[in-house]
Amino acid sequence: MTDTSRDISSYFIPFHNDLTDDGKDFQTIVTKVNALIEDGKWDDAYPYLKRSVEIDPNYAEGYNHLGVFYTRNKNYIEAINNFKKALQINFALTEAHYNLASVYMERKEYHMALPHFKEVVLANPNDYETYYLMGQCSFLNNMEKDAYAFFSESYRLKPDHIPSAINLCKLLIRRENYTKAKNTLLAILKNNESIPEIHFLLGVIYKIEKKYPRAMKHFRETLLEDKGNTEAYNLIGECCVELGMDEQAESFFTMAIKLNPSYVSVFYKLGDLYYRQKRYIDAISTLEEYIKTKEATDSINALWSETMNTNNEEIIPIYNLLGRCYQMTHDPMKARSVWEKSLAIKSEQPDIKDALANLPQPAHVHRRISLVID
Repeated sequence: MTDTSRDISSYFIPFHNDLTDDGKDFQTIVTKVNALIEDGKWDDAYPYLKRSVEIDPNYAEGYNHLGVFYTRNKNYIEAINNFKKALQINFALTEAHYNLASVYMERKEYHMALPHFKEVVLANPNDYETYYLMGQCSFLNNMEKDAYAFFSESYRLKPDHIPSAINLCKLLIRRENYTKAKNTLLAILKNNESIPEIHFLLGVIYKIEKKYPRAMKHFRETLLEDKGNTEAYNLIGECCVELGMDEQAESFFTMAIKLNPSYVSVFYKLGDLYYRQKRYIDAISTLEEYIKTKEATDSINALWSETMNTNNEEIIPIYNLLGRCYQMTHDPMKARSVWEKSLAIKSEQPDIKDALANLPQPAHVHRRISLVID
């Protein structure tokens, strides 16, 4: 999902009383607190807040303010305690529900955040932003069905809320509802032509539909606004391959690798492109570059964990393709070496076992051994 979250301090809604100073200490303090908060002077407001809840332990709004103060200082435990105290006194205090949910969301305790966001939308059914946050929490908590419902409601309430629309369309694509996703994105695009993620998602849909020129157009628009989008370079490269534009594909795959040297699938695609062009030396160089980088990374990671298993199946296609390249350059020993590494990770590969069996046997296997007995 796109990270469209705001700065944590912007989530919080301070509660403002309209109390006037009638000479009583409590009301004077509350007035002072509100004025300081209005000016953003939270540190100055803190001692008055503490005093306000000492005078009136049932002052829910004061505990809500204290929760915001502690959150701004990243003292989340105290923040949670104060928001809970506010809600114990006044469960209908919507601001405290919102603020508490936001702290839970910041702490990635999404299941804890959702019930409090729910209280917010029950009090204000038109709060599209809170529905959006509920969608984020649900998705991050692996509740995709709920996430779809919340993003849909947020988008229904405010069709020009771009984050809701983008996340809704991502879920529509995951559900293979490409027509609805495309129509939604095209509607947004009419008034928002420079949003790279809109173009990116349209490119994804057109590529799935095998409309490669249209897909490429939108990936290019993506890259005009977001030059660091590795996946856009990868996908436009794939479109070029489908259209027989190998030279352009090579450029895009190379750029994707430059941006992300650990992007294993792009190394494979570029290596495969060279293999199909019979540029075996270029393919070997590309694939070996990835292997060296990965092995170095695995060695470093292994220093931190004696039990870490650095073998993983994502490198198997790299080994297998590299073996074919070595075979085509008449280097059976190296082909044997990488295919054996591949089989060590995943033994059930009949095609690789057959290829390995058809390689010339090493010379020492054929050497006749004679025993002379005196």
